[in-house]
Amino acid sequence: MRPLEGLVMTVDVDRREVIKFSDTGRGIPIPGGANTDYRFHPGNDPPEMNPINPISMEQPQGPSFTVTDGHLVEWANWEFHLKADQRAGFIVSRVVVRDSETGDRRSVMYKGFPSELFVPYMDVDEAWYFKSYMDAGEFGMGATAMPLVPLNDCPRNAHYMDGVFVSADGRPFIQPNMICLFERYAGDSAWRHTELTVSAGGEKVRNR
Repeated sequence: MRPLEGLVMTVDVDRREVIKFSDTGRGIPIPGGANTDYRFHPGNDPPEMNPINPISMEQPQGPSFTVTDGHLVEWANWEFHLKADQRAGFIVSRVVVRDSETGDRRSVMYKGFPSELFVPYMDVDEAWYFKSYMDAGEFGMGATAMPLVPLNDCPRNAHYMDGVFVSADGRPFIQPNMICLFERYAGDSAWRHTELTVSAGGEKVRNR
């Protein structure tokens, strides 16, 4: 969090030599290092709040989805392929839904993944012009993903998937527990609409 602006070095990675050195930011101050940590540090005193009781979602018969061959997910009348991706983070593909009345299968989506983070730097400065618009994908959302912690990031009965990626020197490596797949309760009403007329029996309530 203390960048050195204007310091640029060009390196020949084949010869392992620095071929150009540029320092144009000598007049740009360096941020201070004291009292700048944005991360939360819990103190010794308890928080000023009423205690919260734990909440647990139980599935006595286990999850309702199945995962075949490590990536093919089937849940209710849905079927899709889920995999980790070094650049996009994760990819959902070949999404198919089966009509609950006729049983006919219908393709919904061929391939989908999270949107890229667009950062238009638009700075012609020597230290910034080469930075890509695709800020996260340039390095890789999957490569920067952290392992998910069971019962902390994901609930019980979650299914975990690793990411198999490749490093800069071409060697494969595994990003463990990069994706977790689980069910959550979604029975709460998204919104409630009521129509109440003056006449008796005119109340209409709709939940979604």
